[in-house]
Amino acid sequence: MEKVYLGVDIGSATVKVVGIDENGDLVGKPIYIRHDQFPTQVDAVKHALQSYLESISDYQVVGLGLTGSGRELNRHLLGGDLTRTEIFAHSLGILHVLKKGWIPDPNNDHQPLTKIGTIIEIGGQDSKVIVFDENNTPVYFNMNTICSAGTGEFLKQIADEAGVLLDDFGDIALEAKISAKIDSTCTVFSRRDFRHLTQKGVALSERLRGVCDAMVKNYINNVVKEQKLKEPILFQGGVAFNKGVLSALERQLETKVIVPPHHDIMGAIGMAVIVRDEKLKAGNGSSFKEDFFTREFDSQVRYCHGCHNACELSQPIERIGDQATILDTLGGRCEGSLLAKNVKEYPQAQSQLQIPINRSKERRKQIDQKIPTLANKVRIADGIYFAGIDGGSRGTKYALIKGTEIGIDIVAVGSVETSGNAMKAIQTALSQLEQHLPNGQTLGGIGTTGSAAELARDMITRKTKDTSDIKATEIIAHTTWAKHFVPDVKVIMDIGGNDAKIIVLNDHGIEFAMNDKCAAGAGAFIEAIARRFEVPLEEFGKIALTSKAPARISGRCAVFGESDIIHKARLGFKTNDLFMGLAYSICRTYLSDIGKGKVLSVPIVAQGGTFLNQAIQKAFQETLQLSTDELIIADDPRFVVGAGALGVALLAKEAYEKGYDTAFKGFEWVLNSHYQTESLTCQHPSCDRTCHGVITLLENGVPISGYKSIDCDFGMFDGMILDQQERNLVETLLERGTA
Repeated sequence: MEKVYLGVDIGSATVKVVGIDENGDLVGKPIYIRHDQFPTQVDAVKHALQSYLESISDYQVVGLGLTGSGRELNRHLLGGDLTRTEIFAHSLGILHVLKKGWIPDPNNDHQPLTKIGTIIEIGGQDSKVIVFDENNTPVYFNMNTICSAGTGEFLKQIADEAGVLLDDFGDIALEAKISAKIDSTCTVFSRRDFRHLTQKGVALSERLRGVCDAMVKNYINNVVKEQKLKEPILFQGGVAFNKGVLSALERQLETKVIVPPHHDIMGAIGMAVIVRDEKLKAGNGSSFKEDFFTREFDSQVRYCHGCHNACELSQPIERIGDQATILDTLGGRCEGSLLAKNVKEYPQAQSQLQIPINRSKERRKQIDQKIPTLANKVRIADGIYFAGIDGGSRGTKYALIKGTEIGIDIVAVGSVETSGNAMKAIQTALSQLEQHLPNGQTLGGIGTTGSAAELARDMITRKTKDTSDIKATEIIAHTTWAKHFVPDVKVIMDIGGNDAKIIVLNDHGIEFAMNDKCAAGAGAFIEAIARRFEVPLEEFGKIALTSKAPARISGRCAVFGESDIIHKARLGFKTNDLFMGLAYSICRTYLSDIGKGKVLSVPIVAQGGTFLNQAIQKAFQETLQLSTDELIIADDPRFVVGAGALGVALLAKEAYEKGYDTAFKGFEWVLNSHYQTESLTCQHPSCDRTCHGVITLLENGVPISGYKSIDCDFGMFDGMILDQQERNLVETLLERGTA
């Protein structure tokens, strides 16, 4: 019988099997299948290997090498001779294909490619870049971190959202002439943008092309970074099937990108070559278990109780009758996970994550000078109304308050969907404020905060200084409301749909940290899972609270966490245990990422819509071991969601009391005006710079503000346009169509 050397690449989403003979030529039919077609990864490996072996009935397996994230687990089950990292396998694979002359040279139709500059490899849940030197030797590599936004999972999530097959994704994207703007920082946020653009009627092809552009942008920013990519550039991995991604790569890299033959099985080819070379040199036999298909293999999840790492372990096992033999224990961060006494069937209690809490009764020094205060009043605001608008990426919140002799009355607090159109959302919020304002009354001031704070201010007011129309950062706005609500507050935790922040008030002033680039510690994670399980969002917390044994969910990336939840659901985990496990996951991610290094003292005020979820409340209370007097959540849910808008309304009231008046344009003017933004390239006649991508805000066709300039000597595109000469220049640029 002829000899065959097998290479098996078991990735996070797919299994690839390849065989070569002693000359390095491919033997049989290469196999490429997805895990999600099978109950378990072991079943997928069995099917893939059996399908391949059926195509080479006259060959004997004399070597088996494995790579990919599942290499160590399956090495025991298959009887693998050796394992190697994906970087090593992909490098050897492409060098073998190059050496065999299988890659046509795009610059010479009659000659094969002889040189490699860079490999771009994008798989299901990871992506990597490998740069080669003049001798075709790998000299640099980098991989993605814990984010899915630059991987194949990103495309799969969007394809599911759009209801298109992955095989059709790229072809549809190529039909578009322009790309819709899609968030590139997080897959969950990208799905949100995709949904909003769908509601606006943007063509499917333009949305899919925008997704391809966003994915490539994320890959370049987070994997390639500042590394110079040498040519020729080769694109391999499963995502290389997508012609839309290939086109986006060529546009953004501004060069030809080559998709080599066998790009999808390159890691498996590499392992086949490696095990062939090892076996020919050593001359020994293979460990391959030829009875693999008749034996009953499985894997089980166990949990280490040896230390606070609380590692989730994977144990490959073989079942013979009623007996189960554990072949290995994988996934532990230290040797403690190899001790039988530490390995248990249930995870550590979630509350065992110990975070020190300062419960000192000493009153902290006043830090009111660090944020706006109510000092230096020159008039009172009794009977005067003030408004606040918090423009966020998901929701635009509004608040209306009335000054009284002793404080304020809250007249209205609400929220409208931003839906990807901040200008329309601001007008809608303003319309709501007008409806709640009593007849005959006017506003003494209107404050703005949030990611759209400057846009909202420029739409509604005529001045930026010496006015009661305050623009404040989210930190100041949320702190102002928290101090009004709980005067001795020490910490403010805010978790919204897309972002999260922590604010610590101490003797040194205000310390804060934010995260608006990842959904893993935000409410969007819960929304995605609720939608996946077809459970109303308002029911999520109730279901989670019935859990007796919360599952331990991967929380470093919302998309990978979602995959983890789906996998555990297939293994039989109960829905309530998965939901409560997700709540603890969000809590852990928040505390480790946002709260890292912060000294937490009580009382803590919780803000943001995510804290309305009862499961999240319980997760934070138990993890931090806080009473309801120490973790304070307002009884009125409007005060939790609308904290930023309420805070900036208070700041507008304070400015009025200091003698400043409003420059509000009035409801009728703003609500009946048409607003739009235009992207321009600025070429100032007295400046030798050319600035691309600056933005101007138009009100009824007239430029009223500009954004995104960088250190402009002339103050162009840096806020409200108050100078007629600047307005004339912007109008000239608009007339030229310089964009």
